[in-house]
Amino acid sequence: MKHRVWSGALALALIAGQVHADPAKLGSTPAPVVTVKGRSVQDVQNAIVAMMLPAGKTPVRQDQNVMVYEFPLSFWQSIGVQMVQGNSGWQEPKGRLTFTMAQLGSDVMVSNKFETVATNMFNASNSLEITNPVVYNENYLGLQLVAAFAEGRVVPGDHNALGIQAYEKPTRKTRKVGAVIETLVPGAPAEQAGLRPGDIITHIGGVPLAEQSPAAIQLLGYLQIGEAKLQVLNKGEVVVHKRPAPNAPPVAEATAATPSPATPIMPTAAGSAATTPAQEGGQGWWQKQKQGD
Repeated sequence: MKHRVWSGALALALIAGQVHADPAKLGSTPAPVVTVKGRSVQDVQNAIVAMMLPAGKTPVRQDQNVMVYEFPLSFWQSIGVQMVQGNSGWQEPKGRLTFTMAQLGSDVMVSNKFETVATNMFNASNSLEITNPVVYNENYLGLQLVAAFAEGRVVPGDHNALGIQAYEKPTRKTRKVGAVIETLVPGAPAEQAGLRPGDIITHIGGVPLAEQSPAAIQLLGYLQIGEAKLQVLNKGEVVVHKRPAPNAPPVAEATAATPSPATPIMPTAAGSAATTPAQEGGQGWWQKQKQGD
């Protein structure tokens, strides 16, 4: 199953008609910033690679505290960029995603920004940072995914996905309600939970999907750990039980080894053994965020 990685979809916000009006923002700062707890800059860089590599993306620049990814835009996205740049002489515009990290004691602060970059016939470069709410949401959730990988709360892999392959293009009416399922992965967790094409999901993990971009919706589903609680129109709450991570211990063994809430769970390196559903108690990422995690 192909998991649509978020970075390529950021460019959808570049052209008119593809920017969702006033999405439900997940934060209010102009630049998304996330703190990764108890980790090094190298751990965070490893987590970024783990997130981007499945989409075939490798950094064009990787320094001690900066990682830069670039990717081509579609024809219409390129036209949109040239219109925004205000000069038809700019050639071959690209999307550029830059991660910046700083070690603060035992934690790492990581931020990112999305730009369009173009070069003219004189080899002069021009860049424009995209800061609309759609891109903000996707960048912020992408950083949350980096933190989850780096802290060992989520192990990269398709087992984290709900099994919803695609959502329908929103209409003026459905955009204000939620996300309409277009296709499901046969036999995947979402189908086993009783979801069907045509169902309208209004919330994932307590977060409203109205006005959210497709990339943000995919990320919200991916970030729910162990199980995802969905609100579905005319069906109420639907709990999607995710597949266990590869090489995860049996449920009974994991339950026996689960520490009490008062005992801190030592983080593991990105790509190591997964945090099990029993450790999370079925609690989604959004609920943990509201509790100040």
